[in-house]
Amino acid sequence: MADQVQRAHPRYAVEIDAEFRGDFGKVAARTRDISSGGMACWANAPLVAGTEPEVALSLVFSEKEFSEPLLLRARIVWSTPMGNGKHQLGCAFTGMNRDNRQYLEMFLRYLQEGLDAQADAGGDDDDHDDGTGADDEKIFG
Repeated sequence: MADQVQRAHPRYAVEIDAEFRGDFGKVAARTRDISSGGMACWANAPLVAGTEPEVALSLVFSEKEFSEPLLLRARIVWSTPMGNGKHQLGCAFTGMNRDNRQYLEMFLRYLQEGLDAQADAGGDDDDHDDGTGADDEKIFG
C-alpha cells in the first residue's frame, strides 16, 4: 500500500480561471486544485521553477459573471510539460498579507459551501481532494 501524503491544508479539486503575470507577460491557466497554501494548475506556457510571478484568480459565477480577481504571489515549485503546449504547474503562495489571506479564505469557504450544497442535494462531493492522489485518475483520465 502506498504511503499517504499528509497535506498542511485541505485541497479542493476545482477549476478556477488563473492568469500568471511577470516579466514574461501574461500566461493563462486553470487550476486543477487549490488550498490555502498553493495550487496545481494547467498553463498555456511553461513557467520556470523557482520564479515567483503574480497570479490572478477569478471565480466564474456564470458565463458573464466573475469575481474580482484575487492577486497573489506564487512560487513555481515544479513545471511538467503535458503535450499540446500545455504545462502542469505546482505553486506555493508566498508573501501573503492579512488581506490576501482573508480573501483567499473567503474564496475557499465559497468553494466548500458549494461542495456542501452539492452533497446536501445528493450530488457527488468527490471534488474535495483528500491529498492522497486517489482522485488523480478522475482529473487526468
